[in-house]
Amino acid sequence: MTDIIVKIMVEVLGILALATKEIKQGLAKKYLKKLAGRTDIEDALGRLDKLTHDEALMATAQVLKISHNIESKVTRVDDQVMAVDSKVKLIIEDGKEAKTTANEARIVMQQTANAVDQVKSSYFPSSCSGSQMRQDLRRWLSPPDPSTNHNIARGTHHSGTASWFFEGSTFNEWKSSGSLLWVHGKPGSGKSILCSTIVQDIEVMCEAGLANMAYFYFDFRDTTKQSRHNLLLSLLIQLSARSDPRCDILFSIYSTHDSGARQPSDDILFHCLKGMVSLPNEDPVYIVVDALDECPNTSGMPTPREQVLDLIKDLIGLSLPNLHICVTSRPEIDIRSALEPLTSLCVSLHDQSGQKKDIIDYVSSVVRSDTKMRRWREEDKILVVETLSERADGM
Repeated sequence: MTDIIVKIMVEVLGILALATKEIKQGLAKKYLKKLAGRTDIEDALGRLDKLTHDEALMATAQVLKISHNIESKVTRVDDQVMAVDSKVKLIIEDGKEAKTTANEARIVMQQTANAVDQVKSSYFPSSCSGSQMRQDLRRWLSPPDPSTNHNIARGTHHSGTASWFFEGSTFNEWKSSGSLLWVHGKPGSGKSILCSTIVQDIEVMCEAGLANMAYFYFDFRDTTKQSRHNLLLSLLIQLSARSDPRCDILFSIYSTHDSGARQPSDDILFHCLKGMVSLPNEDPVYIVVDALDECPNTSGMPTPREQVLDLIKDLIGLSLPNLHICVTSRPEIDIRSALEPLTSLCVSLHDQSGQKKDIIDYVSSVVRSDTKMRRWREEDKILVVETLSERADGM
């Protein structure tokens, strides 16, 4: 592919060199008269015609493999063709006797410029300027949809839940500095509900154009939400959905994989994610991951959970001030060992009085809204609320 482009440029530059030589010598009229009859120019134009028609058509079949540095070379050739065209216009004004030959030269140069334009437009189509390419990228990667888990968690959210968390210094410090926030708690302590509320809070920033976010819910009931690979796929699609520069990065991976005919490896996906979160002059990136403990840790070397923990370590190791990562999980030993050394921003839901109040408020809401419990005596309702809240222990 590169050879074909280079050949086209060589032939065009060869013609330009011959024209420039004659013009610099002040032999414009003589040159124009000789142009149609010069065998070296005719041979060059013939070779160029063959390249820009036969081989260029064949080359466009592999359009998406051309790198962007070739585009700049073709653009420079296009500029040079336009410059010569301008010189030809000046030559036309030099005498009527050369007009016919000059027009022929202009036609040749215009055809060359058109050929270059055709190659440019074929080889470098717009990547992420519209929704169609984003749809193609989504179909190619086919990531699991975390919004299903998010909507379930939001459906069980009780008004006022986690207000203590969002008013605290830990959450605000995490939002303002590139860092890791680890929220842990026992099963049933409200981690997923809290996670969904964090997502909602960041979503407000995204809607205002102040941030870019991707989130993911691991789920022991859904095998598509239990691996690093699918986590990466989901994050990449989400981050590219609202950012053209980040979409262009993913598009380049799509291009080098035969326009989606092949699937990328985890290493390539990570480098793609690294490129997205490292872009300068872009909005801050927030990555929220819920229920890491529901990623399996029973088989494999490394296990799926170890792979995810390594991914988090690698991202934090980039030390990017605009990258904010939040992880929720049970306080299992392997997760604690991996995450505690990475951050001082840790929140234990089991130790939070605000979280205990959230549990009491939730139990009270259920007891008082249930049609059967409404008929109970008030003292019985209070007893149930106190008993369940005290013995819940996160469940």
